[in-house]
Amino acid sequence: MFQWLIPLLVFISALLLAYEIQRVWRASGLRRRALTIAASADSGKTAAPRPSSRLTDAFFKILPGLGRWQQRWVPVAWSERVRKQLAFQPLWAGRPAAEWLAAKELCFLGGILAGWVMTAGGVITILLGAGAFFLPDLWLREKNQARQRGILRELPGTLDLLSSCMEAGLGFEQSLNVILDRRSTGQLAQEFQELLRLTKMGRSRRDALQAMAARVEDTDFTAFVTALVQAERLGVSVSDTLKRQAAQLRGKQSQRIEKQALEAPVKLLFPLIAFIFPVVFLVLFGPIIIRFLQGF
Repeated sequence: MFQWLIPLLVFISALLLAYEIQRVWRASGLRRRALTIAASADSGKTAAPRPSSRLTDAFFKILPGLGRWQQRWVPVAWSERVRKQLAFQPLWAGRPAAEWLAAKELCFLGGILAGWVMTAGGVITILLGAGAFFLPDLWLREKNQARQRGILRELPGTLDLLSSCMEAGLGFEQSLNVILDRRSTGQLAQEFQELLRLTKMGRSRRDALQAMAARVEDTDFTAFVTALVQAERLGVSVSDTLKRQAAQLRGKQSQRIEKQALEAPVKLLFPLIAFIFPVVFLVLFGPIIIRFLQGF
């Protein structure tokens, strides 16, 4: 009689757990960002701030032990790629890829446990575990893509301000300092702060710009950095180059927005067919079918 009670309690518990993690991450977002920037400015490395929730604190206490246990067979190429992606996530910055793999394994066990509690079949339980295993990768990819979109959204306006400051007689680094004094938050501001930190440490502007492009990993941003490096090498006016790059980026953003607007009806087609049309047909033809069956 009460077979549905256990799955309902599991669903409510998972929902409350997700809400608690989201609330904690959102409430401590600014503090984590400030700690990350401060640690990066002091030691040149990005340090992971301490989680501010008991649940997340216990979760991150388990990961180092599990990570050390399987560090030896983690592929080097995969580890380097994951570590580079995790460097931009506040709670994961500075952590090895083995801990990320341990977190994925814990998610897999959680999916298997959820399937077992819901008394699902063996195939469905395995599918739930596999989906939970790859869910962190989807989350990480979405976070990195959102970071790239934020940088590209802020870049044209920042380039216009940078060009205006350079036309007023300031140098490149001085113009960046003026802009960062007014816009000290945001993903692009963090990248420019890292650029200035590298130049202060003695690296050339060209190397610092190429390192910034390698961190962002976007074709439009890389094209902007390449144009800036070539302008500096050939002696072309950097301010004019920045203006042209800002105009090109705005044009590409407009084209991207138009493309997304044209793709919207196609993306809405599947939800309409799968969820809305069946309900409409049920409301319209349901009474007719019931009366027709009652007639027999």
